[in-house]
Amino acid sequence: MILNIIKYDHSYFEIWDTFLKDALFSTVYHTRNFISYHPEDRFKDESILIYNENELICVLPCCKKGDNYFSYTGSTYGGPAISKKYSKIKYMQIIINKIFEYYDNKIEFRLANDIYFKESIYTLYYLLGQKNRIYTELSWYINTDDIFIDNISHKRNKNSFIKTLKNKDIICDYFNNDEDYIKFYDILKKNLNTNHNSNPTHCLEEFLKIKDLLKDKQKLYLVKNKDNILGGVYVIKVTNQCYYTFYISRNIDLDKSDMSIIYLMYKISEDAKKENIKYIDYGITTEEYGKIINNGLSNYKESSLGGKSNYRYLFLLK
Repeated sequence: MILNIIKYDHSYFEIWDTFLKDALFSTVYHTRNFISYHPEDRFKDESILIYNENELICVLPCCKKGDNYFSYTGSTYGGPAISKKYSKIKYMQIIINKIFEYYDNKIEFRLANDIYFKESIYTLYYLLGQKNRIYTELSWYINTDDIFIDNISHKRNKNSFIKTLKNKDIICDYFNNDEDYIKFYDILKKNLNTNHNSNPTHCLEEFLKIKDLLKDKQKLYLVKNKDNILGGVYVIKVTNQCYYTFYISRNIDLDKSDMSIIYLMYKISEDAKKENIKYIDYGITTEEYGKIINNGLSNYKESSLGGKSNYRYLFLLK
């Protein structure tokens, strides 16, 4: 293999995103379409394309992080996306070695969980783990092949959920107009301000921009009672295998029981199954690179939402 690295610039936008359509370990977060929602001066982009002679075989979203590099600060997941033709370990070793050589062994990664891919990602986990220290974050997911209600172990929530399903005044579905996105964002921001003294990851302008960029790869599911929003879940179709629940929030003034969120997850699971989406990722319940666990949130995602545990991996400098 004769590898050549080219630093990304905007002239490679279409080449990059076209390559990702059939690459291993590719997610919507790898696409320049998604990354482009960031203001250009937010991160110093250091992404690369790797060619074997004239054949594009790998792309890596990356940006500067202090004196080091990270794949990718502005996305939930990063890491190299590799041509299926080069999936054998003998090729992947050469590609990974070239990446670390290019970044002077000062690069870190956050990779998507294995549930996102039909192909095994463990060779990539192993090779990055030989270079960097592995940190595990506890994550939760559901399999859409399962019967959602059977996995709710909290009896009171299960009974309340069944009762809610029979209430014809309550509507649960996804909505695509900006007005609903803005109303949900206000609920989300109020909850984060009140309960955690924090703000959403995105400002409202960015939230609406991502909606327009991702189009049918994102959906805002809402539970409404007479046009009043009781709760909402914002999901992103990260791969053809898995949804990610990016924002989850209920209207604490109207929903005292959290029933809207359970109803939403049921609806999302049913819709995902129709689209042949196998998994729904509820996200992590740990902090500080997996060192601290949020027990309340873990119990909620497991008992009330029927979640199963899974690992998300970080590969940080030793």
